[in-house]
Amino acid sequence: MDHGVDSSIFQNPKKLHLTIGMLVLLSEQEIQQTCEMLKQCKEEFIDDIAGGKPLEVEMEGIEYMNDDPGMVDVLYAKVHMKDGSNRLQELVDRVLERFQASGLIVKEWNSVKLHATVMNTLFRKDPNAEGRYNLYTADGKYIFKERESFDGRNILKLFENFYFGTLKLNSIHISQRFTVDSFGNYASCGQIDFS
Repeated sequence: MDHGVDSSIFQNPKKLHLTIGMLVLLSEQEIQQTCEMLKQCKEEFIDDIAGGKPLEVEMEGIEYMNDDPGMVDVLYAKVHMKDGSNRLQELVDRVLERFQASGLIVKEWNSVKLHATVMNTLFRKDPNAEGRYNLYTADGKYIFKERESFDGRNILKLFENFYFGTLKLNSIHISQRFTVDSFGNYASCGQIDFS
């Protein structure tokens, strides 16, 4: 019943993920370079941090990305290690740092904000949308469309400390935006496993 809330803005459960950073890979060579760099990260520090086992994390509580709970575009679940350690944060920050140093990720942040997006107004018009809400005319001209925010105050009040559960993270994928595999997950062009 809250303004702007409808089922279309919820993330597809098969696409729930934690983002370390956004890559712009324009060639097969860049994809291979990225996969190799991820394998180097595994050998150099991921195996030590993960201990050769999946990382058990909890998803608990929700927050929003902007500063007005009455006009929310992205609502997310907070994620932390079940054992209270900082291992997951250390792991993703070091991967981010490595990719930033290589120039594959533009440095915008010093640390990864660990979260799983559960509601995003970009999904309102296009369930496959993941970036700006883009529209094009028949002749290919770009049209910018404002997002329609939602009033998240009641959701935040009701679910502020909601316990989504625990899960075991066992891999890092290089996922392709706007694509899905045969299971409905993001299509992956490379991955490493923790165990």
